[in-house]
Amino acid sequence: MHLALKTILNQVERLKGFVFESSRLIKGKQWIKVHLRSRQGSLCPHCQHPVPGYDRLQERRYEFVPVLGIKTYFVYARRRVKCPEHGIWVEYLPWALGKRPVTKSFAWFLSSWAKRMS
Repeated sequence: MHLALKTILNQVERLKGFVFESSRLIKGKQWIKVHLRSRQGSLCPHCQHPVPGYDRLQERRYEFVPVLGIKTYFVYARRRVKCPEHGIWVEYLPWALGKRPVTKSFAWFLSSWAKRMS
């Protein structure tokens, strides 16, 4: 039986407005790289209303919960957006924690382990 990583991720982590495009195991470093693509328009980080995007920044990695004990990263190039009310900003990502290189799911995962350890 062949089960794609994209199928598993769609079952455990629904990212509203985003699609898991491709995934690859990086053998030398032992981590999984999952590329994301935006399905819908961008959101302003302040008012979270749909706004037009006009270019992309460099790709960044966001650490996700390990899959089968292998480090997993979401790779995404954020877009710059122009909000009529707030001006030019970088788009809001509902699954990331601001400028931190971790996803919300990974932060919750770490906090649950911290509770168990104490």
